[in-house]
Order: sequence, then C-alpha cells, then structure tokens
Amino acid sequence: MINYLRSTHYRPEIKQRDTLQPGSWVRCERPNEDELEQLVKSGIDADILTDALDPHEVPRVELDDGWTYFITRLPDTDDDFNDYTTPILFALGQESLVTVSRDSLGRMWQPFIDKTEAPTTQQSKFFLLMLDAIVRQYQTRVATINRQMRATTGDVRKLRSNDIAVLANFERKLNDYLDALQATNSAVEKLLSGKVLKLYDDDKDLVEDVSIDLEQIISRCKSLLRTITNVRDSYRAVIDTRVNETVRLLTVITLALTIPTMLAGLFGMNVPLPIDDQSPFVFWGVVVLSAMSALGLSLYFIRQR
Repeated sequence: MINYLRSTHYRPEIKQRDTLQPGSWVRCERPNEDELEQLVKSGIDADILTDALDPHEVPRVELDDGWTYFITRLPDTDDDFNDYTTPILFALGQESLVTVSRDSLGRMWQPFIDKTEAPTTQQSKFFLLMLDAIVRQYQTRVATINRQMRATTGDVRKLRSNDIAVLANFERKLNDYLDALQATNSAVEKLLSGKVLKLYDDDKDLVEDVSIDLEQIISRCKSLLRTITNVRDSYRAVIDTRVNETVRLLTVITLALTIPTMLAGLFGMNVPLPIDDQSPFVFWGVVVLSAMSALGLSLYFIRQR
C-alpha cells in the first residue's frame, strides 16, 4: 500500500494527497511486487528495498546516487507488547521522503499525523521528527517493562517459576531493543557529520536531542537487564537456601528417629527384657523413652545447626 501525504508552511496539517507532489511523504507499507517496482522506478535502489523488507536487517545509514537511506528498527506496533522489532526504511530524495516497512504501522504513524504540524517539504526536519516519534515508542515500551518488572519482583522470596519465565521474556525483549537502539544511535551520530544529510542548525539540535534520548534508553535497557540478572541470581540463592533448609530438616528428622526405630525394633523381637511381660506400662515406657530420645537428638542438632 502506497499513500502520498503532504504539508507546507501555510498548511502544516498533514493531509493525504491523490498524486505525488514535490515535497511529499510517500508512505509504503506491506508493498506488493507492483509497488516495489514503482519505488525502484522512482530512483530507490532495489537492493536497499530488499534489505528494508528483511526482518533481521541491522540499522544503518547510506548515501547512494543522490538518495540518503536510513534503516532503523522500531518496536512492532501491530501487537500491544510483542517480543521483536521490525525494520523501516527512510529514503530521502530530491523531491520526496519515502518510508518503506514490511508491517502496517498505522498505530504509530496515525498519532504522529494527528499531532504533528510540520511541513513535509522540509525533509530533514520532518525525518528527524519521525525518528523522534520512534524514540518515544521505545521509551514507552521500556517504561512499560520497568513497571511490570517492579510489580513482578516486589519480593524475591515470593517469586515463582512463572515470574522467572516472565523475566526471561523481558530479557529477550530488552536485548532485541538494545541491539536495535545501539545500531540506530551509531547511524544517528553519522548524521551529525553533515556528509550524509544536509542539516541546518535547528536540525543539528534535533539530531543531538535524538541521540541523547537514544543513549538514555540504551542505559535504561542495560540497567533493567542488570536488574533481571540480579533478581535471577537472588532467586537462585533463595531456592538453594530453601533446599538446604529442607535437606537439613530431613536429616535432623532421620537422625532423631534412628534411636527410637532401633528401640522399637529390639522391643519387637523375641529378646528377653528385664521387665515384667505382664506389666501394662512396658509398651508406653518404650514409647516415652523413644520420644525423649528423638526430642533430645532434635534439640541437639537444632542448636548445633
């Protein structure tokens, strides 16, 4: 699907157009073969388009034949909280800004279209505003992970195996985000040189702001990953302690019952005892003796830990 959107200084509201006009934003999502051929005819490199549709493509920036290509990744917006990122291509040409994605990004771009009043004719500024929108998506996702982690790891002693599985899922998401963010930040830093994209002073400030935000998110992701590692280690230590306490208790019980078991075994055998066989207290005497032996050994082992 290809849509043409355009806005100007006099009409800053982004509106959809029926035809391609100079200074337009060409939004292409889930393109078919005909639409890809149309993009190639407009001057976009076919290999770059193939890379942009690769689900595992790494963010980077390139300059080729008058076009500036910027590939990045963003949290998938088809699901509320999916565990992967999706690639998106920004192609800046002489007359238009083209975005190509393999997924539908309506849930991200529609709020951007509704709230942003900026001329698409200023390609560099408009492109940086779109990057800023992607950064805000990461900020929202990372903040959500942070809140859910706090709710899950409130008390390490109460963690269950399901909670550890949730943390492992968070770890995978954060690693996916971190891989995308670090490569994107490197590509953004290349923009500051001015060799890849012509930037005005205001544009350079925007690039620096985007880079700072990316570095902050990267630091936050690393911090959350360290927290997950610490929580997992703490959980393992708690489990080991519980196992040791259980083994210790069972050992004490086993040792405490050894002598009573021996006494009961001897009493049950046909062994003459220096007690009147007809006495009604013989059985209970052995029981009391066994119980006292078990209690004494238990107290001894408990004190000795």
